[in-house]
Amino acid sequence: KSVMIAFEPWHGEKPPVGYKQIQCHFIFDVKLGENFRRKARYVAQGNRTEDPDVITFSSVVSRDSVRIALLLAALNGLELKACDIKNAYLTAPNKEKVYIVAGQEFGPELCGTMMIVRRALYGLKSAGAAFRSYLAEHLISLDYRASYADPDVWLRPAVKPDGTEYYEMILCYVDDILSISHDPMRTMLRIKEKFALKNDEVKTPSDYLGGTLALMNNEMGVPCWSQSSDKYVKAAIDNVETKLKASNRVLRSAKHCTAPFVTGYRPELDVSNELALEGHRYYQELIGVLRWAVELGRLDILLETSLLSAYLASPREGHLEA
Repeated sequence: KSVMIAFEPWHGEKPPVGYKQIQCHFIFDVKLGENFRRKARYVAQGNRTEDPDVITFSSVVSRDSVRIALLLAALNGLELKACDIKNAYLTAPNKEKVYIVAGQEFGPELCGTMMIVRRALYGLKSAGAAFRSYLAEHLISLDYRASYADPDVWLRPAVKPDGTEYYEMILCYVDDILSISHDPMRTMLRIKEKFALKNDEVKTPSDYLGGTLALMNNEMGVPCWSQSSDKYVKAAIDNVETKLKASNRVLRSAKHCTAPFVTGYRPELDVSNELALEGHRYYQELIGVLRWAVELGRLDILLETSLLSAYLASPREGHLEA
């Protein structure tokens, strides 16, 4: 039912002028970490379309901006609220002129009918930019303006009940929205008027972008926000250990490690066998996990992660082991 909002039947003998045909596919998944929730997504085969002349991606708020915003929240005694926009891309008008021929999944009445793609389906090259533009229009209508330093930090002048002037902030990481204000619910309710939210929920955040957030008091008793990568790193380690057990492989225990690398290991001198395709992909996945852990604060593994990142194009067995 949610897919049907993205299409409009076209009953002409030929498609509209300038429109090109694409294919779409259903992608099914079972979310192991969410009580085996079944999930399906209708994805456009965007790799078959031409590159648009405009920006195709959605920019995202930087982790530095998040840390600075949390500091400003503490200094100004501001509250935090977070929400996640549901089916984000499907809320935005499509910027590409494409259509599909409906399959059996559209029912017998529409099967074989040309369907104009009206919404920014996942998979389309401009979908990310289309959603960001649509969200930006709404934030501008609420009198927010993008900051010069980070276009995904939105600012609006405000005044507290005691007359103190400050800036309300909205931080956007695609569809993850964080509002920082004396009264953040006011903004969140305005966003909810335009967009459906996952679980219809606005909450005080316990995590953001993979990092765990917690409100604590510093040594002077001032409430401030902390950000930790502990939960993210633990989940990553559990995932690796599960795969190792499944493949009957054993690596050195982290309890016996005094440094990220084995003493004396130099990745540029590694002459072990190059990884096969499956191992190559797994290596890239692990490097992505490590780089995000560094972004969340694990600076102690920054050097080793950077050195191993140099071999993403052609990693060896020794690099994966490291």
